[in-house]
Amino acid sequence: MPTNPVDRVKKSLGRSLHQGDVFDTFYRILLDSDPRIRDQFTDTDWEEQKRLLRQGVNNVIGFYEGSATGRSALNRIRETHCRGRMDISPELYDYWVESMIEAVRRLDPDFDPTLEQSWRDVLRHGTEFVKAGYEQ
Repeated sequence: MPTNPVDRVKKSLGRSLHQGDVFDTFYRILLDSDPRIRDQFTDTDWEEQKRLLRQGVNNVIGFYEGSATGRSALNRIRETHCRGRMDISPELYDYWVESMIEAVRRLDPDFDPTLEQSWRDVLRHGTEFVKAGYEQ
């Protein structure tokens, strides 16, 4: 198993996608995690939303790696999800992280505690950045 958290996460995402629709699984888990979240997704085009999620997860990974593209993408998310725009409350990102980890846990046959920690490290790095922009 790779020792770099990003490499572990990338390989895990690949295995999860090979096993099933990790993004569909993610949204089923997320929507059941808190009633406020379900309200955020009324009239959603789910195919487009899953495409955006896939792109978002890849951008979070890039952000963790320090890529300019990842940073730029997370800056856009930070701006659009702040109080004055989409008003995504900071505590809801914890559900996002937990839902992604649970979806991967269900689909990645190699999921273990070390891999879980890698996912947590990578996802939290991105979500903490987005959460910090809520009041902007």
